[in-house]
Amino acid sequence: MKKSVHRFLFLLAISSFFSCSHKYYVNSLFEEQTRDHHVVAILPAEMIYTGNQPKELTPEAITQIEETESLSFQQALYNSILRYANTNQYFTTVNFQDINTTLKLLQQDSISVRESWQKDDKELCSLLKVDAVVRMRIRKQRYMSDMASYGIGVARSVIFNSGIGGKIPVPNMINKTSDIYASCSLLSNNYALWNDSYKASLDYNSDANVIIENITDNFGRHFPYKKSYKQKRRR
Repeated sequence: MKKSVHRFLFLLAISSFFSCSHKYYVNSLFEEQTRDHHVVAILPAEMIYTGNQPKELTPEAITQIEETESLSFQQALYNSILRYANTNQYFTTVNFQDINTTLKLLQQDSISVRESWQKDDKELCSLLKVDAVVRMRIRKQRYMSDMASYGIGVARSVIFNSGIGGKIPVPNMINKTSDIYASCSLLSNNYALWNDSYKASLDYNSDANVIIENITDNFGRHFPYKKSYKQKRRR
């Protein structure tokens, strides 16, 4: 019974993620501005933590967590873009620089993961020898701890199972631990050529790896530079 309850809560968290708001943008001159593009680099994701941070974490520890997650998002996005690059219907017209090469080139120029978040896009394209860069920004707004979220979830379950909820008005108890605001942009010559964004809510039962995969999977699925094989045959 306990396992089935936890599974239900997990699936509920995932379904709430997929029902999140979605905004999509493509530059009206995309085809013209990307005609000569051959290679694209995916940068470490910019991580921003706001809200009530855990008291036991030092600023140094939060910095380390941010940079670790930055690289995790970079790897996941790289994998997702490649996964959707070529299908039975579409092919991708550019190549993607291996992220180890991207990180190595940044390191050679003494640019740390955190410093790369603020570097000029045009400068990074020149340094990395690519035509465009992909920049992600992930902002986590934290409201409560996992334990507090779990406690509210248990209280809600007790009220529901006892039948009290149908007899006595019960305040709406929100047990999300945080909101994630994620955006992904394709940039070249300091112009945004494409942008996609998502918002999701998490609770104590959300799996961090699953959330990262879900965010980057959506970005990878919608990533541009795709042409249909029919377009190729017409040329």
